[in-house]
Amino acid sequence: MRRWTKRILFAVVTGVALFLALGTAYEQWARREVARSLPAPGRLIDIDGVRLHLHCSGQGSPTVILEAGTGPAASMAWTEVQPSIAEFTRVCSYDRAGLMWSDRGNTPRDGEQIATDLHALLSAAAVRPPYVLVGHSIGGVYMRVFVDRFPDEVVGLVFVDASHPGQWQRFPLELVQRARVPARTRLMGPLLAQTGVLRVRGGVPLRQLPPDVASIVNAYMPRSVPALLAESDAQDASMSQATEAGALDSLPLVVLTAGRDPDVFPPGVTPALRARFRPLWIELQEDLATLSIDSDHRVIENSGHFIQFDAPEAVTKAVRDVVTAVRTDQGITTRVRP
Repeated sequence: MRRWTKRILFAVVTGVALFLALGTAYEQWARREVARSLPAPGRLIDIDGVRLHLHCSGQGSPTVILEAGTGPAASMAWTEVQPSIAEFTRVCSYDRAGLMWSDRGNTPRDGEQIATDLHALLSAAAVRPPYVLVGHSIGGVYMRVFVDRFPDEVVGLVFVDASHPGQWQRFPLELVQRARVPARTRLMGPLLAQTGVLRVRGGVPLRQLPPDVASIVNAYMPRSVPALLAESDAQDASMSQATEAGALDSLPLVVLTAGRDPDVFPPGVTPALRARFRPLWIELQEDLATLSIDSDHRVIENSGHFIQFDAPEAVTKAVRDVVTAVRTDQGITTRVRP
């Protein structure tokens, strides 16, 4: 009996080892094929041995810098608005380290590191200030840290349904707990991504993104997983850094807020919790608008969290208004609101 037990155990271990080896080989082959068939639309810029993807278009000053939110889309989150912004000024999107076409970078992946990386990337690519920063979701947190680090280079901001650094303290505890990345995802995510399981399954649902964008993002999803988890691990630190950054004085600021709840809530969120989310979110967004004495808060009706896909014209208009305010030295508050 003991002999058969050993044989079965040996067979299982051998099978698992073979699966891991074959899966890893398949995943590496698939990544090379994806890189060949879906190359980066912009340039890969070397920053101390780490190549970061930067995609710039258009001409003019100030240069608009687009910072994506949490998730694997990165620069692809701006496909609906970058071309229209490029019609009136220079605009750049990029992939944070480890996401999409960019190499993995230094850890922790907190706001300080991300702001440092972005500044080094812009300097190496000769994308000179002044900058208008546009941040979606937690990208707004990262942009606040960037302003604090490099205040003389930033002349305006647009927040696109941006995260508030104090949101976890003001949301109901149950909602906060359910929004955290589960321990099993942290444990299994890298393994599933490295061994091809995530790719064979067809990636993950990305209902907020247009199908053509989602397919490209999912093709690069497995190589983005470690960076996504690293950013999640550093989220509390990023929030604290943004809080310490303080106000924006009189910088032109437009705050865009989704007019409806997120399309996807964390699993297990009850209708009662959903009902509490909306008034709290509006309150937090109104608080963001008080960061500058020259700001405008715009609630975009019939838009979810990804305003840049649901209402790209609203994002373009907000950016144009800030750029015009900078160029004419007239405040946002003196301009006609939509």
